[in-house]
Amino acid sequence: MSEQLVPPTPGTGHSPASNGPASNGPASNGPASNGPASNGLATAGFVLGLIGLVLCLIPIVNNVAFPLAGLGLVFGVIGLLKARKGAPKKGLAIAAIVLSVLAGVGVFASQSFYGKVLDDVSDSLADTPTASTDDAGATDAGPAGDDEAAEPSTPEAGDDAAADDGAPSGTRQNPYPVGTQVTSTDWTITLGTPREAWGEIQAANQFNTAPDDGMEYWIVPLTGTFTGDQPSTPWVDLSVRFVGDDNVTYDGTCGVVPDSLIDVAELYAGAELSANACVAVPAGAPGLFTLRTSLFGDQVFFTR
Repeated sequence: MSEQLVPPTPGTGHSPASNGPASNGPASNGPASNGPASNGLATAGFVLGLIGLVLCLIPIVNNVAFPLAGLGLVFGVIGLLKARKGAPKKGLAIAAIVLSVLAGVGVFASQSFYGKVLDDVSDSLADTPTASTDDAGATDAGPAGDDEAAEPSTPEAGDDAAADDGAPSGTRQNPYPVGTQVTSTDWTITLGTPREAWGEIQAANQFNTAPDDGMEYWIVPLTGTFTGDQPSTPWVDLSVRFVGDDNVTYDGTCGVVPDSLIDVAELYAGAELSANACVAVPAGAPGLFTLRTSLFGDQVFFTR
């Protein structure tokens, strides 16, 4: 028995054995999606604000930080406006604004601070104490009838303490005698006669410790008048040290000292000062005491 083949029905596109409709897939008529809008200005503002904040405290370089902070602020504001219209990175835009504002404030604050420091240094460099007219005359002039000026007597001072006519007064080569009144921009002050003072210091406070072996505590009295325009903290502005013939500067402290300079309160123009500084110096060593009347001022030398 032969098998009869059935031809496909014309126009159907499929054989009779296939009863399912042809699937051509649904047609997509909607617009193509482009994704969320970009917000590169928020990122740029954040980066500029961050760089400005890092640079704002560096002298000179912070001049560049300010325009960077300005651009960062502008970009951050624009980025925030775009974010309100649906763009991403709203938080980054806000961070850009905050960083840029902080950078701008930092530039102004740091430049103001550095300017004040430079002014203080400039004033201090010009604040070298010099002997007042009366005392300078007394120092340079000898007793009546003498042909030569009297040299200061310094039995414990070394060669550096000897007066040198070729050196300015108050230098290591030509020190002032102890008791000479000196003046500076802010002070008229006298360095009194230094004295070995472990007994006084021991009596002032039972917890004071004795000086190290080979060292002594020497109290140096200071009396004077503050004449500056701005208030002074004496223990910061005034410093006394000892320069030995071994060319070493000694500034060791002595513990609790009677009438200590540290205990003097802030002074205003016209205030009187009477206090003691104290330095730990090598026992019996020749040398000179020095006085500085401002933090960055030059020191002047006095015979011991």
